[in-house]
Amino acid sequence: MKKIIGPLAAVPCLFLLVLGAFAQEAREEAWKGYMETASQALKDNKPNEAVMAFQAAIGEAERFGPQAPRLASTLFILGKYYFSQGKFLGASTLIRRSLSIREISLGADHPEVANTIDTLAGMYIHEGRDNEAEPLLRRSLAIRETAYGQQHPDVDASLNRLAALYNTQGRYDEVEPLLQRSLAAREKALGADHPLVAAALNNLGVLYHKQNRLAEAEALMKRAWDLREKHFGQQHLEVDNSISSLASLYRDQGKHAEAEKLLMLSMSIRDNSLGAKNPMDPMLAAGLRDLAVVRMAQGKYAESQPLLERSLVIEENFVGRENPLLAATLINLARVHLNQQHYSEAEQLLMRTLTIQEKSSGPEHVSITPTLGSLAEVYDRQGLYGSAEPLWKRSQAILERSGPEEQPNLAATLDALGRHYSAQQNYREAEPFFQRSFEVAEKSLGENHPFVAEILAHHAGLLRQTGRAAEAESFDARAQAVRAGPDEK
Repeated sequence: MKKIIGPLAAVPCLFLLVLGAFAQEAREEAWKGYMETASQALKDNKPNEAVMAFQAAIGEAERFGPQAPRLASTLFILGKYYFSQGKFLGASTLIRRSLSIREISLGADHPEVANTIDTLAGMYIHEGRDNEAEPLLRRSLAIRETAYGQQHPDVDASLNRLAALYNTQGRYDEVEPLLQRSLAAREKALGADHPLVAAALNNLGVLYHKQNRLAEAEALMKRAWDLREKHFGQQHLEVDNSISSLASLYRDQGKHAEAEKLLMLSMSIRDNSLGAKNPMDPMLAAGLRDLAVVRMAQGKYAESQPLLERSLVIEENFVGRENPLLAATLINLARVHLNQQHYSEAEQLLMRTLTIQEKSSGPEHVSITPTLGSLAEVYDRQGLYGSAEPLWKRSQAILERSGPEEQPNLAATLDALGRHYSAQQNYREAEPFFQRSFEVAEKSLGENHPFVAEILAHHAGLLRQTGRAAEAESFDARAQAVRAGPDEK
């Protein structure tokens, strides 16, 4: 008798295939269920339940295989959530595992791999691990250039991420070619009048400001402002961005009246755009603080005080009363009181600031130096030189150990020490501080910076007090030439 084979023999195999399909569908539904549970838990502000659901989703995703796309995406999502909660080690571990899976399943040069690399680099930057972030950002840029060519928006985004890293490190000469590439690509792809071109122009202008290329910076910022105003109208936050950048440039050039006009315009835009919706918006606080600073520079202390008080209320509402982010406003408010001879109020504000900063960053962190200097000045103004001197010296010691970006602040502290000793008629002790302050300021800020003129004028005063009138006149003339600018020398 012949054995019956053929269709009936295939039934067990077909049955197994059907079972496998049902099992896969069940795993799919289970994974989706856990992800939906995690999403709902986050919406309901139940972080522990969300994490448990994510972890269960990872377990289900692993059943699809060690290189399954679902596994990579679930690891990625949980990694980003951990990062948002400050769990940096767990976050980077998950993102690295997600990256490894995507490199194998998609290929090392896939654009999705570049996206994962950027996320990991962002985490490293947040943790201060710039040296590990840089090669990642370079790699993601190279992947996108290969995948898309030079003109793609994702390539432009990579250029700007790498430029932002170099900018925070003070590597301005390396930032410039990246921003120039970004500008050229946007002009070619979008046209010379596009808002994204305006953003690139403003970014390059801000860089030139930092490089002390002031005329170039001003021209780019004005062009960006004009483009944005034509596209968005006068009362738009994009326009405010250009106005604020230009105001900062004028402030640093000592053009305080021009800066004040721009910042008043900026505040009108922010009040109209933000204030009606949320009078406690942090951007309002920043604008109030900037406007107060330029008014302080013009001696308008009474007008500055309510601006800073309003700014402080907004900031405290946003970050609490013990946050080191309050320091800038507290210091400026203290200086307003100092210049109105409200010494007790100034001292209280500065002591509060110092307590917050030391608790947050430690007693030797560079962030406390402006507070130390302002408190020292409170004591100097009252003739309490013994209380002021250790504060100045402590600030100097911290700044001497800091990086090149702190050189302008070191120059200011050295100049203040020169004035501190001059006020006590201790001219022999004072003069070396003026001399070194000038050297540091000229090197770090450029020979035409307004602060260089201030140092020269302070030194001239010392020379006059010590009977060296001819030298004093020479220093005054040099200071005047700096104030006049290079074209007038």
